[in-house]
Amino acid sequence: MTKINKSNVDEWINKRINHQVKALQTASKIFDNTDNLSVNTLEAIYGKESSFGNKEYLDKSRRGSDKPAGHFQQKKSSAIENGLIINSNDDKRFDIDEASISAAKQLKSIDNYFSKKTNLGNEIFTIPISDKYVREVFVIASYNIGQGRIAKAQNLTKTAGKNPKNWFDVKEFLIPAGAKEYQAKEVVDYVSKVLEYNTNSINKSHIYASSFCSKI
Repeated sequence: MTKINKSNVDEWINKRINHQVKALQTASKIFDNTDNLSVNTLEAIYGKESSFGNKEYLDKSRRGSDKPAGHFQQKKSSAIENGLIINSNDDKRFDIDEASISAAKQLKSIDNYFSKKTNLGNEIFTIPISDKYVREVFVIASYNIGQGRIAKAQNLTKTAGKNPKNWFDVKEFLIPAGAKEYQAKEVVDYVSKVLEYNTNSINKSHIYASSFCSKI
């Protein structure tokens, strides 16, 4: 993942190309009114994961790797599960159209996991969150560290007598749930930054519309 600030977001808005915008918009059609996910959520994660597809950043990733790679830094297993071709010669995680759809599918799947009690395997169950706005935070966190880790933290939070549907309570149980100290810190920062970029994206949506309607 890469660190970006507001000026980087503004730079992205000025430099992005139609193809990127259309890829994100097309992928966001996977979302619906049962979730709070949108093109803005996808765009914010895109910014956090690869600095909006920055070539220098993408070139650091190895094609075909089992590790997170490409525009949305998806693991090989997750990308294949979402239908992408992954090998050293053809890694669709580096194709903005394919990668955007794969990331959107993953986000939607995670949202479904936390919308109802779900068995994630190994006797790990999510604690459902009916409020889609609150649930979005858990979706973002899970994209970073995995839904299993978040579900474990939820259950430990409940056992401790705190609110397993409140991110501020749940984040305190990431380390007891098995996250290393640096991972726990990273996911807390990740959620904060993605939400910040998401808000920034929404606030500038009128700029998106006016600057791209005439170009697409």
